[in-house]
Amino acid sequence: MRMSQSFDEIRVYAGIAERTGIHFERDAVRRSAGYCSNLPALVRKVRDTGDGTFYLPIDLWPAGVESVDLHKPWVVMSSH
Repeated sequence: MRMSQSFDEIRVYAGIAERTGIHFERDAVRRSAGYCSNLPALVRKVRDTGDGTFYLPIDLWPAGVESVDLHKPWVVMSSH
């Protein structure tokens, strides 16, 4: 028997991801456009679609972290 996996609801605004505290079972979110199977998938979807609501397996959120910046900072190079 396979146990159902739980997902965190993740809100992304201005490239910053935060958990809302709401949990869903996999069957409730797997057909959603915001379904992400892992953190790299979340980053890709945010880059493609922008801000919004996404769903990530509970055990994949970084431990002890309130929010995650999903945008890589630009590196400015000198033109010397």
